[in-house]
This record gives sequence, structure tokens and C-alpha cells, in this order.
Amino acid sequence: MTDKTTNWVTDYYAAWDSADVDQIVNWFADDIVLEDVPMAHVASGPEQAREFVEHAIALTPGTTYEVVNSVVTDDAFATEWIMRPAGLRGSSVGATRDGKIVNNRDYWNAGGRSQM
Repeated sequence: MTDKTTNWVTDYYAAWDSADVDQIVNWFADDIVLEDVPMAHVASGPEQAREFVEHAIALTPGTTYEVVNSVVTDDAFATEWIMRPAGLRGSSVGATRDGKIVNNRDYWNAGGRSQM
């Protein structure tokens, strides 16, 4: 993994850590599709994506993400993370285009909390 790929993943999750909705949605392409697989929720397009982000922040105030591992190519990514302070473990898998996230699927298990 190059510094460039590491930096965008780190910067993206730092945006989530800041709870700054504008900063987060700036990472999304105009045709963004976000999917929370365990909740069977899909948000398509900029308006639904913004609502998705706003709801996630309101639901889990003060949350930060510890990036455990990432694999990034020119047009795809997979990231393993731990949501703090809850210890919720999960992963995000998706595609990018021109430096923007085109789709992101989150997989997590609330029963698999980590104390790591």
C-alpha cells in the first residue's frame, strides 16, 4: 500500500471521526450508493447519502473509527475497522472513481464487539 492510498483511507475515516457531514459527503461521487448490509438499508445519490450520514452521526455521537487494515487499488477498496468506544467490528468494501467513492457496502456484527 502506498502513502497515497493509506492517506485517503485515513483522511476519509478522519472525516467520519470529525462528524462533519460536509467533509464526509465530499468524498462521494454524484452517483454514490451506500449500503448498510446488516440493516438492509441503501442510500442512492447525494441527497440520500447526506441523510444516511446525518442519521449515522446522530445515532452514534462521539464515535471514532480505528482503521485496522485496508487494501486499496486504483478503483476499489476494502477496509477493516473498529467503531469506538462501542468496540463494534466491521468492514467497508467499495469502488472509487476519480478519487471519489462510488459505492460503499458496510458489513458489521453487533454481537462481535472487540475489546482490542
